[in-house]
Amino acid sequence: MKKRRFILTWTNRLLLLITAASGLGSLLPANVFAGASLMSLIFPTLILPHLILLVVTIRVSAKRVLPNLIGISLTLLPALAQFPYAQPITPPHDTVRIATYNVRAFYQGLDAPERMCAWAAKENIDVLCLQEVRRPGHKPLEKSFNYVAFAPKISRYSVGIFSKYPIINNEPLTFSYVNQGKRYPTRSAGLADIVLPWDTVRFINVHLNSTGLQDGDIEVAPNTEELLERGKEIAKKLAGSDRTRGLQSKSILEWIEESPYPVVLCGDFNSVPAGNLYARLLLKLEDPYIFKGYGKMGSFEPLRRRCLPIRIDWTLHSEGLESYDQHIDHINLSDHYPLITTIGPPALEEQEPISSEE
Repeated sequence: MKKRRFILTWTNRLLLLITAASGLGSLLPANVFAGASLMSLIFPTLILPHLILLVVTIRVSAKRVLPNLIGISLTLLPALAQFPYAQPITPPHDTVRIATYNVRAFYQGLDAPERMCAWAAKENIDVLCLQEVRRPGHKPLEKSFNYVAFAPKISRYSVGIFSKYPIINNEPLTFSYVNQGKRYPTRSAGLADIVLPWDTVRFINVHLNSTGLQDGDIEVAPNTEELLERGKEIAKKLAGSDRTRGLQSKSILEWIEESPYPVVLCGDFNSVPAGNLYARLLLKLEDPYIFKGYGKMGSFEPLRRRCLPIRIDWTLHSEGLESYDQHIDHINLSDHYPLITTIGPPALEEQEPISSEE
């Protein structure tokens, strides 16, 4: 029995050490430490061994559960940012439906824009933030949205914000810290100030640098030599793209800080909700998925198909706004799935009745 307790104690301590190291590693800026994205992928999954060992430890020696409790508390938020557990609710009448969607240049089918338009109408989407828009293929969507803003404005390949409410200002945004020779990664962001029923809100739509991986890169290699070669190539692509996203993150934080209005940040972040950017965003914005996410997991079809249902598309908003739900809709019109969020005005606090003296 003593030997069993000894092994369990040191297993728990080792797991906690790995968890702490992974968490700290994921918090390093990706432009400084290019492996941060791998750490942020691993970090949330460590909640599972902690939960298993917690059950085992309680059975063997309940006094030794502290490392497991610490590990669970460290990994809880990034785990909840992937795992939807809430139930859908009926929001108030004055809410707005937002969707962020990487449409993959409409390559999924010749009628993809028309089908997206029908989907947006069915889901009552009020503001649609798209990434990888190929123009003029977007034209069918303009039938449902009276106001459109693109960034870059004159490029045939851009991000776009489509709105049923008036856009009073829109600007293309530049990731100024990124090497300006990298064209699309320096210009794949834009903002639109939209007059919603209760206030003007600044929508920031971003498409962070892709990992550069193709669908075939993550197929199982036929032999060890090819597996090692492919592994090196994947690691090289991940490190390079991770560094660029770290530089893009610096601009995103500045844009939020400079906004004169409440912010809704949408986009394809090509990384999971964890790590340096996500942690710093949570100091300024709220992620509705943590406590109000529901439905199926996974926003990227190639990974979900391989039993990795992770979310790389995010929508966060300022604390001054109220969110009611967030979910991923698994429609097959792109290699991504749209993320839908319902927001409304700030919740009114109940006021104490004012008593009057007679």
